[in-house]
Amino acid sequence: MNHDDTVWNDPLRLEEAITRSRSLLGPAVDALTEVIHETTGTAPDRDRVRFVGSFWLMHLCDRIIHEGVSGADVDDPTPDRSAPGVRSLRSRVVPLVGSRRARVGICEPYLKMSPFRETAAALGARRSMRWLSPPQPAIPPVEPRNDRRHAIAARFRDGNDTTGRLVRRIALTAPVDLVEMHHDLAAWADSTVDPGLRLLHTANAHQSSTPFRHFAFAQRRLGTILTIHQHGGGYGIDRRHLGEEHDAALADVFFSWGWTDDRHGGNVRPLPTAMPGRARTKNDTDCLLMSLPVTSHFYRLQPFLLPRQVGKAVDETAAFVGDLTGGVRLRLRSSGSDAFPVERLSGVAATVSIDDGREPGTIAASRSRLVVHNYLGTSWLETLAIDVPTVCFFDPGSFAPRDAARPLVDALTRVGILHHSGRDAARFVNSLGGTPGAWWNSAEVQEARRAFVARYANFSHDWRDAWVTEFERLLPR
Repeated sequence: MNHDDTVWNDPLRLEEAITRSRSLLGPAVDALTEVIHETTGTAPDRDRVRFVGSFWLMHLCDRIIHEGVSGADVDDPTPDRSAPGVRSLRSRVVPLVGSRRARVGICEPYLKMSPFRETAAALGARRSMRWLSPPQPAIPPVEPRNDRRHAIAARFRDGNDTTGRLVRRIALTAPVDLVEMHHDLAAWADSTVDPGLRLLHTANAHQSSTPFRHFAFAQRRLGTILTIHQHGGGYGIDRRHLGEEHDAALADVFFSWGWTDDRHGGNVRPLPTAMPGRARTKNDTDCLLMSLPVTSHFYRLQPFLLPRQVGKAVDETAAFVGDLTGGVRLRLRSSGSDAFPVERLSGVAATVSIDDGREPGTIAASRSRLVVHNYLGTSWLETLAIDVPTVCFFDPGSFAPRDAARPLVDALTRVGILHHSGRDAARFVNSLGGTPGAWWNSAEVQEARRAFVARYANFSHDWRDAWVTEFERLLPR
C-alpha cells in the first residue's frame, strides 16, 4: 500500500487534509504579498492580493499538503500558466444585445443552454441585466523576473518551516499575472470601474480570469455587490469542498443550486439556474457512460480529482462494463488531460463505442435510454434534473456526504440510483432488462429524485424571472 492510500481512501482523513490546506491560506496570502513586493519593488494591497490570488493559492496549498502526505516535495522552477480569461464567441456576442445601463452585470454565468436561448434571455432581461464579456485589458505580457524570484526562493532553500516553504514555492511557481503584472492590472481595474454597475454576478469568471478578479475587487470598493453562483458538483454535498469555501468567502452572496449551510456565515442562498438543454430526439437503444476526467496529475483535494481515486474509478468502470450482459450498447464519454484507457474495456459482452463529445453533455445524455456515471461530479446532477434515467457508482471508502445531504443520498441508494461499486451497478442495470423506464418512472424513484434535485440540482425554466426578483431585492434603493 502506498503511503497516501491511508489518507486518500478515507473521507474523514481527506477532510482533515483539507482543513490543514485551508489553514495555510492566510500565510500563503502573506507570502504572495511579500513576493510581489520584492519582485516588483512596490508593496501591494494585501486585501487585493487575497481577493485576486486566493484561488491559485488554494490549489498551491492543496499541492503542498498532497506532496507532504505522498512523500514528494517538488519545486518546479517554472511559473504556472496565467489566467487571462477566455472570451468565447458566445461571451463576445451575447453582451451586444440589450441595454448597457442596467445596474446588474452578468459575466460568465453557468447556463447550459444554446447561444440562441442565452441571447434571447439577455434580450428579454435587458431592462434589469446586462451581459458582460470577461475583461481583457490591453496590457502587454511580461516575462517572469526569474533573477528576483530565485533570489527570494534561495533565502528559504534550507528551511522546512511552513512560511519558508510557501514563500519558496510561490516565488518559483506563481503565475506572472499574480506577480509581475499585479500592479498594472490593479491600475487598469481602478481606471475602468463603472459607477452605474451596482451588482456583479458570475459563476465562472472569478475562477478563470485574473483581470475579472481585479475588476470585481475595484467594483466592490465602489460598493458594487458581488454575487457568485454555484457552477459544479460537490457543492453542498461533499463533507468539505474547497471550491465552495473559496467562492462563498469571496462573494457578498453565494447562490447555490438549492441548499443552504450555516458554515458560511449566512451568505448562501438558493437560486435556480437554467434548465440544461435537451435533445429533441431520443435513441432508445444506447446507454451513455459519462466518466470522470481521467488524469494522472494532482489538481485539488476533492475525491474525484485525486489521481489515486481516478485510478480506482477506472478499475470500477472496467468491472462495471465487464459485468454487463450481451446486447447492451454502451457509449463512453470522457474528458481529462489523459485519455480513458479504452483497452481496459476490451473482450466484454457489451458493445462499446466512444462518444465524440461534439454535442453538450446534457444533449448527449437526453438522447440515451440510460445514463451511467462513475463519479459524483456535475453531470449526474444535471441528468437527474432533466429527468433522464440515471445510475451512478462510487467508492464509499473514498467519498462520504456531509450530514445534511446524507438522508437524500441514502434515499437515492435505496431506490437504485446510487451504487457502491461498478459490479453492483452492472447487476442493477442488467436487472432492468434494457427497459429502465418502468423503474425510473415509479413513484418511489421519482419521489427520491425530486427531493434531491430540489436541494442540490435546482434548475428551472423560469430562472430568468427568479434572477430579476432576487437581484432587485439585493440592490440598494
